[in-house]
Formats: sequence, C-alpha cells, structure tokens
Amino acid sequence: MVDIHYREATADDGETFGLLRWAMQSEGHPEQLPTDEQIADYYATFGAYIRDGIGRRAMRGWLAEADGQTVGSAILLIWQMPPIMTEPLRKRGYISSVYVTPHARRQGIARHLMGRLIAAAREEGIHRVILSTSDMGRPLYEGLGFTPPVRGMELTLPLSDDHAR
Repeated sequence: MVDIHYREATADDGETFGLLRWAMQSEGHPEQLPTDEQIADYYATFGAYIRDGIGRRAMRGWLAEADGQTVGSAILLIWQMPPIMTEPLRKRGYISSVYVTPHARRQGIARHLMGRLIAAAREEGIHRVILSTSDMGRPLYEGLGFTPPVRGMELTLPLSDDHAR
C-alpha cells in the first residue's frame, strides 16, 4: 500500500483540480471527444474558478497525493443563506469534484477526503451539505450518513446561446 498524503488546497491548485475534474467527466462521458482548444479552455476556466473561490473563501478543497502524483480531490462550495428566525447566520455547503483516479481506488481515499471536508464544513458553521452522486459513489455517501433530500426539488433550464459554450 502506498503512503497517501492529504492537504488542503491553495488558490494555486486550480490546474490540478482541472485535470482531475476533466478525468472524472471523461470517465462519465467517454463518447465526448473534445478538441485541444476546448481542453485548454477548460483548464484555464477551471483554474480561474478555483483561484477565485478559494481566494474569496467561498470554497475549500482537498487533494490526496501518492508518490508525487495527485490521486484524489474534493471541493466544498460555501454559500450564505438568508437568515431565518432560529438561525440568523446560515451557511450551506455543496460538495463537488470528489474523485479518485482509477489506480488509487479502494484504499479509503475518498472517505478520508470526505472526512476532511465534513470537518471543515463544521468549522465554517455549515449546518447542511448537499451533493449529487454517481452510482459508484452512492454507498460511500450513504455510509457517511447522507440521505436523499427531504424537501428539495430541481429544475434544469436550457442555456441560452449567450451562455452555451
């Protein structure tokens, strides 16, 4: 078993997150064949997104590394909610980009990353975290106590031509 090192991400880790996120999406959509230009644009956009989010403290991220290679990631997006009578300062969290490279799976890396993310959510005063999951990830999240939303609903809106890429 390889020694895994975990660390909280910095604003300079945008490209690393972009690479892992690209790998995750490629696994889920192998039929999509992007151009080199699309890939470069994706990395640049994702890097800027990470720099901005971490810089503004609107997100926190963690990376898992083994033998000098990044093998896992997790991101916590943080947003402020309107106050309610019983909770004048409400924060919510959205978990994104939980990914472990195929060769590093089944070693508890995702569980460890999630543990750090949940601890950070508590530090931030976040009362509720949500996520979307794949079939592969569902047992992990259920084992950590996640349940289907009780009251939530969702609406997918088509992008206008101005927002489509």
